[in-house]
Amino acid sequence: MVKAGGVLVLGLLLSVWACAPRPPGLERITFLTNYVFIGRHAPFFVGLDKGFYREAGFDVQILPATGSALVVSSLEGGQADYGMAEAASVVQAVGKGARVKAFGVYIDRTTSGLASLVPFVEPSAISGRRVAASLTDSARVILPIVLVQAGVDTASIQWLPADPSTYFSLLLTERADLTTASIDSDVPALRRVAEPQGRQVHFASFADWGYDVYGYFLVTQAERIASRPDQVRRFASATARSVQYALEHDEEAAQSVSRHSPALDEATALAQWRESMRALRTADTAEHGYGVATPERLQRTIDLVKTAFALDAAPTPDSVFADGFMPR
Repeated sequence: MVKAGGVLVLGLLLSVWACAPRPPGLERITFLTNYVFIGRHAPFFVGLDKGFYREAGFDVQILPATGSALVVSSLEGGQADYGMAEAASVVQAVGKGARVKAFGVYIDRTTSGLASLVPFVEPSAISGRRVAASLTDSARVILPIVLVQAGVDTASIQWLPADPSTYFSLLLTERADLTTASIDSDVPALRRVAEPQGRQVHFASFADWGYDVYGYFLVTQAERIASRPDQVRRFASATARSVQYALEHDEEAAQSVSRHSPALDEATALAQWRESMRALRTADTAEHGYGVATPERLQRTIDLVKTAFALDAAPTPDSVFADGFMPR
């Protein structure tokens, strides 16, 4: 669900941006991150600070959204030009008729999974355990798919309804055995709380347990890809350049995103970005190149999302992803 407050704040920021003076000779575009600014978003601010987007002909405004659903709806409504969104959310949206399309893989692996204070190496190990998750948390549909693939009875999980703001306290007070989490946002922050108490935080990745979907896509309107392919290609190239720089200069990248988000300290930003780097540097990216979606894995992503979210009809790979825009 998209929160009304998030929509109102985003609308206000976009209105202010629209009234600002436009630098001559540059195309003004708005880019939405899927969440408040964290280490995962460091490359976009690197591209802004190093002038990579400007060199590509863009005056970019980067704004935070309150989830991938808001990114998709804002693109559809013409309130933003580009964004990043979870691949599963994009597949869902396109399957339900949304007129958006991905043109690049931003982060190759899903960064979602489960956090705990003791290790859970195999899916079978969580049988009978208490898992904290909000009623709308995507883990409630993803985890059963993972368990079925592993031959584990889904009824063995004890779901503990909880607000995301209480996940940490439920785990640290041992009222929950596991909580849903993201390795490149929640886990570094949780470790900073738990480690001074002499407690170790462990993470079980859904990707390691067989949920082989892409992580995050770069997304825009399907119509923009059809009518302005040169603009999309320039934006993709500038973003790929920014990602490469952030990979090679991780501390500088963390400083960049921290400057644009005063509430985010550099140490946390760096820990988050380094986890994102691990999800970005995979065997697939090494073999096929950064940002590229292969037909086989794209189809696997679609199939898993269709099953997990009970889509009536699965979209085709061509309707979800436009190939040929990321630099090879």
